[in-house]
Amino acid sequence: MQARDEFLTHILMGPKQFLIPIFQRTYSWPESHCNQLYKDVLHVGKTPVIPGHFIGSVVLAPNEQANNASIPQWLVIDGQQRLTTFTLLIIALIRRADELGMQSVGATALAAIKDYYIANGFGQGEARFKLLLTQYDRQTLNSLIDGKTPAKPVSDRVVENFIFFCEQLIDVETVELLYAGLKKIKIVEVMLNSQDDPQAIFESLNSTGLDLSQADLIRNYILMRHKHGEQTRLYQDIWFPMEQLFSKQPPERFDRFMQDFLTLETASNSLIKSRDVYPLFKQWFLTEINASSAQAALERMYTLAGYYSAYMFGQEEDKRLARSFSRLRRLIEVAAPVVMRFYEAYAKHGARMDDFVQAVDLLESYVLRRSICAMQTRSLGNVFATIAQRIDLTAPLESLKVTFARFQSTNRFPSDKEFFEQLCKANLYEKKGICKFVLDRLENNSKEMIDTSNFSIEHVMPQNKNLNADWKRMLGDDWVQIQQDWLHRLGNLTLTGYNPEYKDSSFTVKKSIANGFDMSPLRLNRFMATHSDWTAVQMKKRGELLAKQALGLWGPLDIDEAIVRQYRLQEIKRRGENSRSTDLLQPQWLPLFEQLSSMITLMDDEVTCVVSKRNISFYTLDPFIQVIDRRNGIGIVLAIDYEDLAPEWTSLVKDSNLRTFRNVDLSGVLTVLTCEADVHAIKPIIQAALDLAQQ
Repeated sequence: MQARDEFLTHILMGPKQFLIPIFQRTYSWPESHCNQLYKDVLHVGKTPVIPGHFIGSVVLAPNEQANNASIPQWLVIDGQQRLTTFTLLIIALIRRADELGMQSVGATALAAIKDYYIANGFGQGEARFKLLLTQYDRQTLNSLIDGKTPAKPVSDRVVENFIFFCEQLIDVETVELLYAGLKKIKIVEVMLNSQDDPQAIFESLNSTGLDLSQADLIRNYILMRHKHGEQTRLYQDIWFPMEQLFSKQPPERFDRFMQDFLTLETASNSLIKSRDVYPLFKQWFLTEINASSAQAALERMYTLAGYYSAYMFGQEEDKRLARSFSRLRRLIEVAAPVVMRFYEAYAKHGARMDDFVQAVDLLESYVLRRSICAMQTRSLGNVFATIAQRIDLTAPLESLKVTFARFQSTNRFPSDKEFFEQLCKANLYEKKGICKFVLDRLENNSKEMIDTSNFSIEHVMPQNKNLNADWKRMLGDDWVQIQQDWLHRLGNLTLTGYNPEYKDSSFTVKKSIANGFDMSPLRLNRFMATHSDWTAVQMKKRGELLAKQALGLWGPLDIDEAIVRQYRLQEIKRRGENSRSTDLLQPQWLPLFEQLSSMITLMDDEVTCVVSKRNISFYTLDPFIQVIDRRNGIGIVLAIDYEDLAPEWTSLVKDSNLRTFRNVDLSGVLTVLTCEADVHAIKPIIQAALDLAQQ
C-alpha cells in the first residue's frame, strides 16, 4: 500500500478510469454536503495565500480484470461519493462557462478541462469516461458528461446535485474562482497492491461507522473479498435481488432483518443486539465459507430474506396466512425468527399450511393473553429467539406447543381462567393499542367484515367524572364507585365512528340519536341496542359474553402431557450423550453396572439410559431408577414407595425418605448392589417401578 498527498487535478489527469464496484451503494450525497464542498472550494479560490486545501482521501486498487490495457482501470474502494461530487462540480463548471460565453477558464480551454479531468479523449465507448458509476448513476453521469439530457430511468440525486452546482455558478467571476479553488484541492491517494486486503482497509477508514448502514458493511465485507467479475456476478444474481426485497422500506429494516437472521443462524437464545450484528456476521460468514462457499452463504441470506419480507412486508400470497401475519404484526415485531423457522419447515420439510396458520395464531394468542394478563412483554424478543431455536423443522407445530408447555413462571402461556378473569376486570383502555386490537377482532369475527380502521374507542358509560343527572340516576347511589370500577373494563368499551356526537350523553340518547347504538351495524353494539339500562349488571354481563368470545378467538395451549414429557426425555438424552458411565462410577463397579444396564434396557424398548453429571437415570417418559456411585458398590434409587412393595421384597431395600442423597432426584426405595446376584434379586422391584412409571 502506498499513500501520497496529491492534488485532485493531478489524480484525475491522464488516461485512466475509476470504476465503482457494482456492490457499493449508489451516489447519495445530500445537497447540504454539496453546498459545504462548494463553499470550501470557492473559499480556497478566493484566498491566494492558501496553497492547498485537504479534503479527504480516496482508496484505489488496480482492476486486474481490466480488458483495455491502454487505459489503466482502478477500483474505488473508498471515496466514491467524493469523486462523484467533484466530477459533477467540474461538469457544471464546463456547462456554465459555455453558457456564459467563456472559451476557457483559468487560461485552459473548456475542451481541455473536460479531457483532463472527466473524459479520456481517445477512449471508445465507456472507456471515454474517467469515472464509471453503478446502475442508473452511470448512464445519468455519462449523459451529463456528453452534454445530453439523461434518458430514463434517471438517477435523481446525480441530476439534482448537478443542477445545484449550476445554480451557484452565476457569473464569470464565480466560475474562475471555483476553477482556481479546484486546482488547490488536495486528496490523500491510497494505492493498494495485490497483497493488501481491501476489506480490512475499508473498515479501518470507516471505523466510526458514520453514514454506513449494516447493509453497507455486510455487502462490502462479502463482495470485496472477490475479484471484480465475481463481485458483479454475486451482486447481480443474489445480492441485488435480495436488496430489492427491502427497496421500499426504511434503511434500518435490513439491519433489523440481519438481527433476526443471525439470531437464527447462530442459534442464539436471545435476540442479537444491533451493535453486535456486523462482528457476529463476520464470524458466521467465515464459518459458512469454510464449510461451503460465499455463494452458499449469500443464498442462505436471500432465502431467509424472502421469508422475512413475506411476513414483515405483507407479501404472503396465501390469504389465511396473510391475515394471521397481519394480526401478529399489530401485536409484536420480534416474532420474525419464529415465522422464518416455520417458513423453512413449510418450504423444505413439507409442513402443512394449516399447521403454519395454526402456529401463527397460537403465537398471537400467546402474546395477546400475556398482555391482557399484565405479564412482562419487554423481553419477548429473547423469548421468541428461544422459541425459534426449539422449533423442530419436521414437527414445527408440535414442537412449538411443547415449547410453550415447558415455559415456566414469567414466560408461561396464560390459562383460559386467567385470560377470562383479566378480560372481565382489567383496565383494558390503558393499553390502547391492545384494546383497539381486541375490539377490532371481536367485531370482525365473521365473514362479514367491517372496516374499523377509522373507528375510535367509545366508553358507553362516559369518562367525565361529573356524570349528568341521567347517568347518576341510572347507576344509583354508588355511581362514583361504579364509574371508577367499570369505566375502562371490556364490558363498557366499544367502537364507533361517531365519538364526538356521543360525547357524555345519557345512555338513552346514545341509543336513540342518529347513528346511535340502536341503529349501529356493529356487532359490538347489539348488546346495548337490546338493553334500556346501563349499570354494573349490564357491563358485567356484556364483559363476560365478550370474554367468552375472546376465548374462542385466542385459543388455549392444547398439547398432550405425554408428548411434552417425550420431548423432555429426548432433550435430556441429547444433553447426556457426551457423558459416560465411566465418568461417574469407580472402575471396579463398571462390569456390574453393564449387567444392570443390560437387564433394565431389555425390559422395554422405550427404556432410555441418560448419563448426567450427577447420576445415571433410566427413563420411559419419567425416570424410574437412578444410579449413583457408592464406595461399597452401586447405589440405586427406585421410584416406588416402600409401602407398595410386596412383603418378600422389603428385606432387599430401604425407604429412601429416611436418607438424603445429594445427587438423587427420585424418592422411593434404595439399595446398594455389590455382585451379580444382587442385580438378579432386585429385578422384580425394578420391573414394578417401570410398570408404575408407564401407568
